[in-house]
Amino acid sequence: MSATRVGNEVHVSIEGDVLFDSGKTSLRDAARKSLDKMIGVLNDKYKGKFIRVAGFTDTDPIKKSGFKSNYHLGFDRAYAVREYMVGKGMDGKVMSLSSYGPDVPLKTKALSRRVEVIVVD
Repeated sequence: MSATRVGNEVHVSIEGDVLFDSGKTSLRDAARKSLDKMIGVLNDKYKGKFIRVAGFTDTDPIKKSGFKSNYHLGFDRAYAVREYMVGKGMDGKVMSLSSYGPDVPLKTKALSRRVEVIVVD
């Protein structure tokens, strides 16, 4: 998990391979611990701020996971993270969801598969 400030936004990037098994949208048990730490910080420093949860994938076409496209997979992963955050008491009314699918790849496939939690500060 890494956090960077971009203008008036704080971007928390969580590697998809940490959060999910390949082609899946159910959170791994170990991912919940990382998300709990992030939620604690968000509640302490950014309570009530608008949050975007965005899903990203690598550029490999979907072959056998059952999703129509990488956009669908990215969205469902973002949704899983958002629902976990709401389940931990965060306000879903100040959260939006998006999927960039394969449109914003990073240096490697592993880094490209991620969910970003973006706080508008």
